[in-house]
Amino acid sequence: MRGAISSGMLLALEQLGLRDSIDEVVGTSAGALAGAFFVTGKGTAGSVLYYTVLNSERFVNRRRLMTDGAVMDLDYLFDEAFPAHGFVWDDLIDSDIPLWATVTPADDSDSPRSYRVGESAEHAREVLAATSCLPVMAGATRFVGGRPYVDGGMIEAVPWETALRRGATHVLVIRSRGYNIDNKIEPHTLLERAAAKRFVRRVHGEVVAEHVKNSTELFWKSTESLRCVVEGSASAVLEDGKDVRIEAVLPAPETDLPDRLEVDTHVLMDALTAGSQAMLDFVDLEGFAVEQRVVITHPRAPIGRIRTNSLRPIVIDRREIQR
Repeated sequence: MRGAISSGMLLALEQLGLRDSIDEVVGTSAGALAGAFFVTGKGTAGSVLYYTVLNSERFVNRRRLMTDGAVMDLDYLFDEAFPAHGFVWDDLIDSDIPLWATVTPADDSDSPRSYRVGESAEHAREVLAATSCLPVMAGATRFVGGRPYVDGGMIEAVPWETALRRGATHVLVIRSRGYNIDNKIEPHTLLERAAAKRFVRRVHGEVVAEHVKNSTELFWKSTESLRCVVEGSASAVLEDGKDVRIEAVLPAPETDLPDRLEVDTHVLMDALTAGSQAMLDFVDLEGFAVEQRVVITHPRAPIGRIRTNSLRPIVIDRREIQR
């Protein structure tokens, strides 16, 4: 649910008409889901999911954990909610911007990897389900091409290193939270510890249980490396010796971050707004403001499509003046 912030960042990029500035998107978990809407030009419609679907009991229901059910219903999300909000799987396959998603192997015979989301509609759904399959919380292990996987965030929550391995020389990292200023590793919540102890080994096996155990430390190491590169105290170099430019967009320090299973509509709408504002601050465009819109989804109150390129001339002119 913290993905509402990064979804807001993508929403700002789309509505500023800057989508075409991106050559490729690499996402993990909620970032991959938001990326799917972004690369198909439907980021505005996708952002609405956070305060209309993802926070509903139909999708998130903690009581299901007590009956060995999935707290998050991914099948409902992909099969009903996505189409209801204008998502078309074929658009993802035909998108001019490739989307890649990272996944975590559920057995020791496979290695961490990323998949291109778009070989076919069935394959795209498999990959998105796997990258967002938070152990236990999202149900049983998911399969891609017959191989078992769970949430990519277990080993690479912020997949900037995958982007580098794919040869990227300019990387814009969008983050759903800031750096750990006190350098302390964020512990698992009580619910996560209880779930890991009681369910993970039974539902997913020993390999995933180890991934869950080590996930917070891996996250801390990856984000600390990212911070050092962005701030200039370390450098990233590709195998061919090319220097890499990496920049990161972070929410403002005062942002009220959603919990992992946040369902409060106001918190999620504020998170979307905070993410959009963070992107506006990053691109340094004066005179622009974020306005949170309530979208009416009743069939008799249709909303026209957003002209995502309508602001582009203004953006270009203003950037030239500021330079």
